[in-house]
Amino acid sequence: MLLEMSVKLRRGHLDLTTQLSMSDASVGLFGKSGAGKSTVLGLIAGTIQPQSGHIVLDGKILFDSRKGIVMPREQRPVGAVLQVDCANSAETVRDNLTAVFHRTLKHRRIFKLDFLIGLLELDPILDHAIALLSAGEHQRVALARSLLKSPRLLLLDETFAAIGNGYRIQLLPILKRLQNELGLPVLYASQSLGEILGLTDRLIVLEQGKVLHNGLLIDIAKQQGMLRYLGIRRIDNILSVTILSHDYSSGCSLAHSFGLPLTLPLRPHLAVGSQTQVSIRVNDIALSRSYISGISIQNQIRGRICALIPSGESLIVQVDCGGTLLVEITPGACRNMALQEGEDIYCLIKTHSITYLPSLTLNPIIG
Repeated sequence: MLLEMSVKLRRGHLDLTTQLSMSDASVGLFGKSGAGKSTVLGLIAGTIQPQSGHIVLDGKILFDSRKGIVMPREQRPVGAVLQVDCANSAETVRDNLTAVFHRTLKHRRIFKLDFLIGLLELDPILDHAIALLSAGEHQRVALARSLLKSPRLLLLDETFAAIGNGYRIQLLPILKRLQNELGLPVLYASQSLGEILGLTDRLIVLEQGKVLHNGLLIDIAKQQGMLRYLGIRRIDNILSVTILSHDYSSGCSLAHSFGLPLTLPLRPHLAVGSQTQVSIRVNDIALSRSYISGISIQNQIRGRICALIPSGESLIVQVDCGGTLLVEITPGACRNMALQEGEDIYCLIKTHSITYLPSLTLNPIIG
């Protein structure tokens, strides 16, 4: 998948001049309120038309002002869950989703209709008219409809905030599986870096309709003033883990994340082989130059220092352990340890400083 976009649009107080590109990886579209995030998604989805420029997805021209091409929204290979959507049908939820499912070619179908209905808890509203749904219900139906289309790109506009944290925890692992197994990338717009980092660490930072930065969080955070702009100090590490076994005598559950072993608080109700998510605060991780024997800390994860990022009175250390861990230490600790980017380091994490997020056992999603 390759999206290329270069457009201009003056709309109210927003003077949007945006050039961006994204390939197969999911990307977070980050910016403060009014930065133009929703407008960018609307331009790609086709609910808003730019005044000039072009938008091309996988070689298909969605918009080109010079050639006079405007592909209708319904024909664009894009699934979109937008904050502002003109869909206001008297059609029932059941009829709407069933029609979308049958319009999707059998060999392109990713999801079973019943799976999405159950996942997003749509059973109670299947016979309700779409026009009468609440805002949250409308977002859940729009998400189901978007996924049923089997799009090449999924656009989400503050969707996790709109549908609630419980659905967010369920959907994150599925979106990651769609990315990894089926190559479906997500462009997720939010002013919450925490929401974005649950999905991806690739960012497009938008301000007043213009792209400030486009790349990995590691690189963007090194730019002058960006750490404060991103609000990185409020971020916890969120890891997807796979349960391997339960050690009742030791009072812990054994798991792995990115191929690394982790010792977690005992949760025997989590099935072996199931996936869930855990959270680790940035200031609950200690660093060591070497593996330490004879201590009670069971998680000692070896990694490589990618970045040392000053953050006021603290320092954020970004460690590549197969996945990314952010660690908050003092500048004094950094000096005493003589830490350098590129060096190996051990991340020490107490078992009971790891917090489970509401868990989800993933079932097959392809239908």
